[in-house]
Amino acid sequence: MNKQLIFSAMLGLCAFGSTAMYSVPAMAAVAQSPAIKVSGQVVDEQGEPLLGATIRVKSSSIGTTTDLDGNFQLEVPGNAVLLISYVGYKEREVAVRSRSVLGAVQLQSDDFMLDQVVVVGYGTQKKSDLTGSVAVVDTEALKQVSHSNISSMLEGKVAGVQVTSDGQPGADPTVRIRGVGSFGDTSPLYVIDGVPMGTSIRDFSSNDIETIQVLKDASAAAIYGSRAANGVVIITTKRGQKDQPLKVDYNGYFGVDNISKGVYDVMNADQYSQHIGLSCLNSNTPLPGGYSLDSATGKYHFQDDTDTDWFDEVFKTGIRQNHNVNLSGGGAHNTYNIGLDYFNQRGTLEGAGPNYERFTARVNNTMDTKFVKFQTSVVYSHSDQDNMSLSNASEYVQGLYGDVTNVLRGTLLMQPTIKAYDSSTWVLDDKVGAASDYNYDGYGYGVYYDDIHGDISASNPLLINNLLQRNTRVDRFVGTGSADVDLLKMFGVDSKNHKLNYKINLSYSKTHCKDFTWIPSWIQSNRVYLAKSNERLEKASRDYSDALIENVLTYDGTIGKHHINIVAGQTYEEENTDLLTGWGLNYTEPYFLQL
Repeated sequence: MNKQLIFSAMLGLCAFGSTAMYSVPAMAAVAQSPAIKVSGQVVDEQGEPLLGATIRVKSSSIGTTTDLDGNFQLEVPGNAVLLISYVGYKEREVAVRSRSVLGAVQLQSDDFMLDQVVVVGYGTQKKSDLTGSVAVVDTEALKQVSHSNISSMLEGKVAGVQVTSDGQPGADPTVRIRGVGSFGDTSPLYVIDGVPMGTSIRDFSSNDIETIQVLKDASAAAIYGSRAANGVVIITTKRGQKDQPLKVDYNGYFGVDNISKGVYDVMNADQYSQHIGLSCLNSNTPLPGGYSLDSATGKYHFQDDTDTDWFDEVFKTGIRQNHNVNLSGGGAHNTYNIGLDYFNQRGTLEGAGPNYERFTARVNNTMDTKFVKFQTSVVYSHSDQDNMSLSNASEYVQGLYGDVTNVLRGTLLMQPTIKAYDSSTWVLDDKVGAASDYNYDGYGYGVYYDDIHGDISASNPLLINNLLQRNTRVDRFVGTGSADVDLLKMFGVDSKNHKLNYKINLSYSKTHCKDFTWIPSWIQSNRVYLAKSNERLEKASRDYSDALIENVLTYDGTIGKHHINIVAGQTYEEENTDLLTGWGLNYTEPYFLQL
């Protein structure tokens, strides 16, 4: 799918969402808005009034506080935005919009310790009331470090959670919660906005996260079944706030990755020539054909001025960047949050990879009626990954004569007197016996100098990381919707001590993956080559779909000194997997030479 078309459509959706929620007054009207007397009440999450809450007009010194019943009155411009705050609660912005009565304004708790509200399955609990092991992650601290994957954000942040990765761009790290389980896949279950997403969330943007909780013990299986045997990571994405005008946020960074040159102390051409010469002298063996002794200086020299710094040739400056635009706001009974994210990381190896690029678009909406709360969420993600691991020799190529070294080992073993690229090595039929069945033998990557270097066992790392290619493209769509019905209010009963709610969750996700692997035949010496019979072109497609229907009935009540919570529910989930793989062998030459 065309990336520009997708994001143009999402931008159009953003524009629609921002105008559909509420009309924004014209700037002329804002400047001339008359003063009005505004009244309202500030309450907590249980609807209890808050004494002494502060109400202040944004960008001015006008303000007041609430009385014993949480009520306040204040004369403000009709277009004013009120900042309402109270110790231990999150500050809230409320747009007046020429309203004289604001009604009850609810503040949410912001306690970070024992009174912290934690999402657990089908409801929430105060952390002090939990009996299971739950960790709450400080998401603001996580955003101070560059992450391409949500899973990698947990590294070193949660006790009992182990995260390992090879560090490649776009790599999906291995996450273990309290060790390794015994049921096949040992990765934890990820749940985003109440929807199980399986054991990988690489395709989601870390900038969309509002909260992260980790359920670490077996009690999570009581909610999510056997999939939770390895723990559960519950993620809540960002949502808008009620009575907030359109707010546009941009967050981005640009950085570089460099490989330190001082890690390995390797020889240059002159040092290597002296090493070869002295080694032959001490062992009483003749010098290789390409080396000679200068009788005037007593130093050994190579036949030409080749002096290859393989670290400079193989490694480059990597680039990573991330750009995120977030639009949020809401009216008296609705909220919206729209996020557009772009992430790109170019690896530090010359050649086909590793590289990673991802586009993500997300739209979250909520709407409240008299006794029903609606929530919808739509996420689309596209990623493109070129993956060439350091162990790519054995990983992709089978049936080799001898062995092919990986990129890092080849960088250390290659002699500085070998050219990185040498046009004379394009065809080696007259130099290497094994090349008789090849038309495009060395592809111009230098390695073989007749009898100069011998039959070396190292492979030119530039050849390996340019000719061997593997690409994976992923398109992922997730749509969710829920309705939460207050049954007591629906039947005209309003009780602070008793709550009876019915909730239905509907979700559908579709993931499409396309894999491409190309392994051409090539030769560098009699010992290091890939025979024609091992040449391989492989293409595959993978489709994963998941449909979920949940019905949950929750009772929460207080009788005297006793608190009762009862949950009854039903879950139906259907997963489908479609895999298609095709490959070809023994291609007619010339073949894919331009790759």
